[in-house]
Amino acid sequence: MELSLAEEYLLLALDDASGRPLLSGQHLQFALAGAAVAGLTLRGALGVSDGVDGGQKGRFRATGRAAPSDPLEREILDLLDGRRPKEAIRRIGQGSFARTLRDALQQGLAARGVLREEQVKVLGLFPSTTWPAHDPAPETAVRERVLAALTGSADLDEATAALVSLLHATDLTRKVFPDQDRRVLKRRAKEISESQWAGDAVKRAIDEVNAVMVATMVATTGAATAGST
Repeated sequence: MELSLAEEYLLLALDDASGRPLLSGQHLQFALAGAAVAGLTLRGALGVSDGVDGGQKGRFRATGRAAPSDPLEREILDLLDGRRPKEAIRRIGQGSFARTLRDALQQGLAARGVLREEQVKVLGLFPSTTWPAHDPAPETAVRERVLAALTGSADLDEATAALVSLLHATDLTRKVFPDQDRRVLKRRAKEISESQWAGDAVKRAIDEVNAVMVATMVATTGAATAGST
């Protein structure tokens, strides 16, 4: 089954049994926004302008190539075009648009039989929706591919390297692979993230995405901690 980068990240970020995310809902939405941006970059539809390509230096630029057929992806591309990475990720990673993106990914995977939508009650009172695994095969394939990259037992392709970079930026490798040595995984994920696994344009764009996600997650975690004291 062909999955987008955002769908692959989502499958790894959800607990198979409970259907709940392994990170906070706010952080998950930022991560899915980052994965959607990275996916458009990998496909060649989006880049970061160098100032000599007709765009403003340091801003996202729609390339006019590999235009997405999905209406939501086209909307994301329009929202990103001409914006600074920090502003762009925040625009699609917060509020109603972020919820729309997350819902679309979850419902799309459920429609294909990969996830199962379940209605539950938190503390027996508050209604909530969870998305446990229904067909584990697609996630298993993604998980095996990522673990092979992290352990060095397989060649690294761009899509897998981008996914590893996203997992590293959101500190998720240890939760996705709890039976592995977390220090080894973290070191290898960092090495992959910092290596030149893609062409300059693609790597520059995804490095921008990861930097924004790390900064945003640190800021939101700090704000939440301060608010709880």
